[in-house]
Amino acid sequence: MKKRGLLAVLLIAVMTLLCGCGGMSAEDAQSYAKSIMDASYKGEFDKYVEWTKSSKEEAQKLYESNVDTTMQEAGFSQLGLSEELNANYRQLFLDMIKQANYEVGEAKEAGDKAYTVDVTVKPFTAFEGLQDEVQAAVTAEMTEMTEIPDQNAINQMVFQKMYEIMAAKVASPTYGEPTTVTITVKPDSDGVYFIDQTDMTALDDALFPSDAF
Repeated sequence: MKKRGLLAVLLIAVMTLLCGCGGMSAEDAQSYAKSIMDASYKGEFDKYVEWTKSSKEEAQKLYESNVDTTMQEAGFSQLGLSEELNANYRQLFLDMIKQANYEVGEAKEAGDKAYTVDVTVKPFTAFEGLQDEVQAAVTAEMTEMTEIPDQNAINQMVFQKMYEIMAAKVASPTYGEPTTVTITVKPDSDGVYFIDQTDMTALDDALFPSDAF
């Protein structure tokens, strides 16, 4: 499973629509940064719609369509899984992303109308050892079989076991020691404020480390 396919698409696609025109105060920059994270991870759009002047319906539609893109990026459509299991994974991804643990600090002036914002992050560690647990569960299941199933049936069984293990872990998440990620809120040449994709990717990597999957 490729972690970048699970989270980055959702995060970046939502983030690129968030903009603030004109000058910003430090309080605005902090609110703006938090709105990006809350919309991307939590599916909370109150501040999002304020910044974009869009509706919650539009924001929700974007959020849902990005979840579908996430499913495609993860490659589930090629595995022959049941509609029910695909739907379960879709909801699992939403539940997992909402477990993002962060606290947005105060914005500080950084020159050229830009601001830096320190975000305190606790990395999601619930999936540490996941592969070993899934392999053990699948092996135990296979030893009980009297006939070798076809590939689609094997995929269904493997991903069902993985879903059950992942769902239990998402329901009771664990986190590592807090770290700090600094992001910069700055205007482009048209005065539209944004956060670099590299900053958002760094935040994503800190929240959901690849070695925790």
